[in-house]
Amino acid sequence: MKGGPKRPIHAVATWVRRQPPKIKAFLAVVSGIAALLFLRMVVHDHDNLFVSAEAVHALGISVLIFKLTKEKTCAGISLKSQELTAIFLAVRLYCSFVMEFDIHTLLDSATLVTTLWVIYMIRFKLKSSYMDDKDNFKSYYVLSGRFKLASSTSTGLANPVK
Repeated sequence: MKGGPKRPIHAVATWVRRQPPKIKAFLAVVSGIAALLFLRMVVHDHDNLFVSAEAVHALGISVLIFKLTKEKTCAGISLKSQELTAIFLAVRLYCSFVMEFDIHTLLDSATLVTTLWVIYMIRFKLKSSYMDDKDNFKSYYVLSGRFKLASSTSTGLANPVK
């Protein structure tokens, strides 16, 4: 079937693979914008979209835990990225407790617990397979930038719990 007719999706994928990196980047940006516009037109209740995204995130972390426990290696997983994710989730969970207590709080709690479990696995159970020299990202750049941005902006939201 090598010389036979190609499926349209295969022909498009082959065409994209042959393009230079700048064209691929442009196509990725245009596709992302088109996807966002499509979501804006289709999704009317954004709360359902956020709940779905949080549920998929928790599921993805659970799959990562399954991989870690089954393969007994954490090669290729960034501990620093997991720590940044845990910090983000902890702050978001705090805000959720203070401002609203709903399904987002429960899903964020589940995601934070699973992320902390991944950090525990990498730090203590799978420490021998963790490649510290490859995980050389400077976390404090992200944290200091986030702190500066957060302290220089105001959301204008009143804190309902005083």
